[in-house]
Amino acid sequence: MLSESEQHQLLEKLRTLHSDDEKQLEVIFSESKRLIVEAPAGYGKTKTMISKVAYLLATGQIAHPKKILTLTFSVNAAYKIKKELSEHLPHLIQPINSNQFRVNERLFVSNYHGFCRHILKKYGYLLHSNLSNIEILKSVDDSESQEITALLDISYDKASIFTEYSDAVKSVDKQHVLKFFNRYTDGIIESFLDKDYISFNGILALTLRLFQDYSEVLHFYQGYFPMIIVDEFQDTNVLSWALLKKLVADRSQLVFIGDSLQRIYGFIGAIPNLMLEAEQLLSMDRIALEKNYRFMSNPQMLQLDKNIRLNAEKPDAPAIQIKAEVPFISVNNQLEESEKIAQKIISLISSEDRQLCKVAILVKQRGENVNKIIEVLMEKNISYFYALFGDDDSEYLSFHRECSSQFTEQLRKDIRISKGTLSKFYIKIAETFKHSSSPVIKSLLNLLEVFLSRALSDYSFLSAEDKLILIRDTFENRTLKQNMEYVNENVIISTIHGAKGLEWDYVLMPDMEQYSMPNWNGLCGACNHKSNCNLTVDSRNEKNFLEELSVFYVGVTRARKQIVFSASKTRFKADGTTQPANLSCMLKLPGIAVVEQ
Repeated sequence: MLSESEQHQLLEKLRTLHSDDEKQLEVIFSESKRLIVEAPAGYGKTKTMISKVAYLLATGQIAHPKKILTLTFSVNAAYKIKKELSEHLPHLIQPINSNQFRVNERLFVSNYHGFCRHILKKYGYLLHSNLSNIEILKSVDDSESQEITALLDISYDKASIFTEYSDAVKSVDKQHVLKFFNRYTDGIIESFLDKDYISFNGILALTLRLFQDYSEVLHFYQGYFPMIIVDEFQDTNVLSWALLKKLVADRSQLVFIGDSLQRIYGFIGAIPNLMLEAEQLLSMDRIALEKNYRFMSNPQMLQLDKNIRLNAEKPDAPAIQIKAEVPFISVNNQLEESEKIAQKIISLISSEDRQLCKVAILVKQRGENVNKIIEVLMEKNISYFYALFGDDDSEYLSFHRECSSQFTEQLRKDIRISKGTLSKFYIKIAETFKHSSSPVIKSLLNLLEVFLSRALSDYSFLSAEDKLILIRDTFENRTLKQNMEYVNENVIISTIHGAKGLEWDYVLMPDMEQYSMPNWNGLCGACNHKSNCNLTVDSRNEKNFLEELSVFYVGVTRARKQIVFSASKTRFKADGTTQPANLSCMLKLPGIAVVEQ
């Protein structure tokens, strides 16, 4: 703990650092023991979090040797935060305190699975001896009955126990998850661990089981982590939420950071309205950050961000004061749209430093419309990176499974993480997929190479154990796509879901038409305004509207400098034929005015 004089110096430094942002300062200096912070993209959440941690440590609120636990939904976010903390936190504390400050001694930063692996490696032997060697257990997807049946040599009925539980996690069926928890974890222990396998959900569930059966282990961690910070809180699923609630003791200090409008992973289990649920259940005080720093010098984008959020706050009557003008390309057909997009890309790249300018084309989904864009880019020799893969695409899943399996096998022979061992690993994966002509596999090999290089360079500050966990978690969480912003190509073509958490200078969002954005399943299928797409939000469609608005908002906020929308008056159907298309209701929202280019 710093002296009173040193504390005063730090407080003045923090006030200067955040001098023009009252809400950030409110978070940092709040005396509330439990805060939930609404932090949209670009509002300075990481900077605020670092200063909050510095303040807590400097004022002795986290006494050594206890630690702050910082958890995130994604692997990429966890290590970004860890890097930011490692780079900036010592500069806030160390010049004042002559003793060298080491982040790892005062904080534990991880995603949920990395945290659970850490616990199971230490205490998992209480459930099964093989958990002591969790780093070399082979990972298996417990949502695939046929795969489980073949790998574990069990009946289809027994495999269904695991697939039904996986489905319940994805569909946020809290009743099923709770009712069959012991049956599921018993099955993981008996059927998986005995044969050196572990499942993605099993890692979280077994940690919960450990806490349930061995209260002394739970009490130790509740005391060891008196402060819990959670980022990306809106993406938390039922197992992660159950884990968090277990870790929270009466005296626990909490800071949960998230943005309800960026909850786009509902299809894989993100709990609806979780921030409100946590606020009420855990008696948390709410603070909303208000200043957008990403678009501070860009009034047009700043207004767009504000107006989309106002539509989310009150969908039936948003309090819009000033309309946001957005650049818009309107054409007659998909070929013309593709040509205009190619021209726009050429113009953007030629007007800036070619090596630095990054452009993303973001779409809701794959289909004939985006295929036409790719066709035109190829005709014009515009190099691009193909990232149109989803979390549940078979090739995307199989590639990550193969990486996880081969990396585990390599660890059994050599647990070192070095340039040589990672090079050997990459060569093995490339050899495995050498006969594939799939653009997905080609892109994933590229992402794997980029990721392994970053593991040695960008994450050089990590310990050998942390690097191992980073690599394992990336494969098991299927997050190689999070390395897209580091590929060499100037142009990226991705789904909006795949781009969450990433940023580019410019974002183009094509196919802003009925049945594309939103699509049939999202909102269009049940809409009563199919003839004109003049959406009216009411109690019947508000839930679906907010889900689609979240996807739209995430796409918009991937741009650092500018968003450009485009649409055509005809679109391709799934069978390759064309049909007339209306302009998307997202571009007709109150507060949005399209300006044709």
